[in-house]
Amino acid sequence: MSRIVFLDRDGTLNAEVGFVARPDQLRVLPGVPDAVARLHGAGYRIVVVTNQSGIARGLYSPADLARVHARLHQALHGLPLAYLHCPHHPEAPPPWGGPCSCRKPAPGLLLQARELLGLSFEGAVLIGDSARDLLMARELPAIRTIYVHSGKPPVDELSALWTAGVRPHAQAVALPEAVAALLEP
Repeated sequence: MSRIVFLDRDGTLNAEVGFVARPDQLRVLPGVPDAVARLHGAGYRIVVVTNQSGIARGLYSPADLARVHARLHQALHGLPLAYLHCPHHPEAPPPWGGPCSCRKPAPGLLLQARELLGLSFEGAVLIGDSARDLLMARELPAIRTIYVHSGKPPVDELSALWTAGVRPHAQAVALPEAVAALLEP
């Protein structure tokens, strides 16, 4: 059985710059392509999970997001197995507005991955730069969480995690360091 790693996008794989609506706005963080290659080489299947409320806000379309993800997929050597996103925002009008089960911190994207891709959470890892990234796994104890300091302000995000009673299993400066620690014997 292969293991799975869930990766947040903005702040973990690429620079946190607001809404990335076009491929030319995507800035992959240093060392990320090599880190993803190391995960793949170690037998991990890679799934990107990301909130993309820019769709609900009318800032870009699902087709625009597909172009951004195609650029990211190319930068990551074609290694992620899938890119799952939540297009919703609670305050947006229909069809993308209102409550949903896929917007982080809800676990919906993880559950979608399990169902769509036939994945097991046993031995799974979730890596992200925000409290909501890690909170999506709080009801799925088989998933190990790693918080990276490469995106949103760590003081705020760690405080939000602690307030929610959640402690990451590990912390790292950025994805390359998280992967190095994960793969250490």
